Amino acid sequence: MKLISRLEKMFNKFMGEEVFYKDSMIKAIISKIIGRDVDELDSREEVYILLKAMVNAAKADGYIDENERNKIMEFMGDMSKVEKMFVEQELQKELHIEEFLREIPKGMEKQVYYMSLFAIDLDNEAEREYLEMLSNRLNLPYHVVDSIHESLDVEAA
Repeated sequence: MKLISRLEKMFNKFMGEEVFYKDSMIKAIISKIIGRDVDELDSREEVYILLKAMVNAAKADGYIDENERNKIMEFMGDMSKVEKMFVEQELQKELHIEEFLREIPKGMEKQVYYMSLFAIDLDNEAEREYLEMLSNRLNLPYHVVDSIHESLDVEAA
C-alpha cells in the first residue's frame, strides 16, 4: 500500500509541476512553430503527446543517438527527478505506433509531425519511412508536410 501511495504522490507531483521555464530557448522555438505558446497548452496531455512524438521518432531507426536524446531533454527543460525518470522510461519503451496514434487528440496532427521531425536528424531510410507513414496516418496534406520540412530547413522525403 505504501508503494502505491508513493507512486500516486510522484505522479501528482509530475503532473502538477511546471515543465517549461521562461528562459527555455527551445520553448520559444516550439511555441513559434506550433503556433501556440507552450505555456498555453491545454493540458499536460499535450506536452506528453509532443514528448512522445519526439521519443517515437527517435526510436524509428532502432537507436536513440546522443543528439536525439539531447533534443528530447532540452524540450523538457529543467526537470525534477520524477520527470527525468518518466522521460527515461519513455525512452526505454518499445515503439508502439498504433497505440500512440490513438492517443493523439484531434487538432494536434501538425504539431505531432513537427515535433517528430524536429527530434531526429533524418539521416537514414528507417526515419524517412517512419515520417512518411506518420504523415499518411495523420492525414496531413503534402503541402503541410512540405511547409513543416521547410520551417526546419530539412529536405522533404
